[in-house]
Amino acid sequence: MKKVIAMLALVALVGNVANAELLKNFKATGQIEVNAYNTNNADFNKDANDKTGKADTRVQINAGFDLNEDVSAVVSAVKCNQQYGRTNGENAVNGAFDNFTFEQAYLNLKGVFGLDHKLGRQYYGEAGDLIVYYGPATWPYPSAIALARPAIDGWTSAYKYGNWDFGAIIANEFQGNANGQRNIAVHGVTAMTKVIDIGLNGYVYQQNDNNTSAGNNDYLTVAGLKGKYAIPMVKDLNVAAEFAMNMGKMTNGDLKHKGMAYKLNADYGMDLLGRLGFNAEYYFASGDGNGTDKGDSTFRTINGDFRPGVMMGGGFVAANGTSTGSSMIGAGANWSPEMATKLNLAAKYYNFSADQKINNAEKHLGNEYDLVATWTHSENVAVKAYAAMFQNEKKNFATDDAQTMFGAAFEVKF
Repeated sequence: MKKVIAMLALVALVGNVANAELLKNFKATGQIEVNAYNTNNADFNKDANDKTGKADTRVQINAGFDLNEDVSAVVSAVKCNQQYGRTNGENAVNGAFDNFTFEQAYLNLKGVFGLDHKLGRQYYGEAGDLIVYYGPATWPYPSAIALARPAIDGWTSAYKYGNWDFGAIIANEFQGNANGQRNIAVHGVTAMTKVIDIGLNGYVYQQNDNNTSAGNNDYLTVAGLKGKYAIPMVKDLNVAAEFAMNMGKMTNGDLKHKGMAYKLNADYGMDLLGRLGFNAEYYFASGDGNGTDKGDSTFRTINGDFRPGVMMGGGFVAANGTSTGSSMIGAGANWSPEMATKLNLAAKYYNFSADQKINNAEKHLGNEYDLVATWTHSENVAVKAYAAMFQNEKKNFATDDAQTMFGAAFEVKF
């Protein structure tokens, strides 16, 4: 199916779209992103020569069109295999086109049994979600600008009934070889509603990782509940919370999943020579310091995308391997001055720790400090300049010189 839809998209891009009845209501969108940055003291040792500089790029092209009055198609082509300055750069146009990957290629069946059905390779979830997200990595950009599992193959649908919104997914994340040595399937249901002005979102997902060659089948279930509330007594004060827990087991050794996590958020805005905002966040995920019992208390996600901090969230800080689980405290402020409404200045502090320590290491892992200036030139052009510093816990490392990062990120939509 993906190849067929991809061929149709190619015809649409190079043919006369206006005269192609097959491709009526054709619409193409996309974006180009460049993230240029340098880092220093990755090993927390200022005497080591480990300063690096890179410029990551990503191009996304999305095409949508109607096949008939009941079926539409969507294709997304993404290229993110190159960095500026690489000696093995693509010198030929054909070579560049060969490295575009069709990340999405799905059909949307409209109103079948009263539902819309997406069939094929597609993005799923929202960027930054704690439990599940299949799609392009957004800000803070990771050290590799694309996620390892950016899309998923299968069926998704949604249904609205009164004040309720229901969703479902049955999909395949990974298909092994012809002998079926490994297969990773994901399925789940979601339900959203509003009760006394509190937005509620419940979910249950299951990820079945069948690895017959290794004799280790992993059945992970994640169930959780989110809530959002705009406090009426205090204008522009919003609070949110999420709780999730693991169930299921690994058949090799009959390890039961027993992890849990929760996240608390609050934000407040006020007018002060422009718009001033404050935010705070707390996150906890359980770990497992006991490797000999029949329970796995480490919290596990389906394909989570919660990545706090420019450096820690981007994967630029290496773990020290002496702690388990995680907790994070974050607090920040941002300001858009009235004399320059396109500008937003933000500062954020993060405190990272483990939920427990092993090998006599400290639970505290380190602190991160981020400064980000965003200039939104228009709805189609935005530029970020940022500086970040991560100060590690002195007792967990042989050296304790802070790791630093400076960069600029550009986004152009079309």
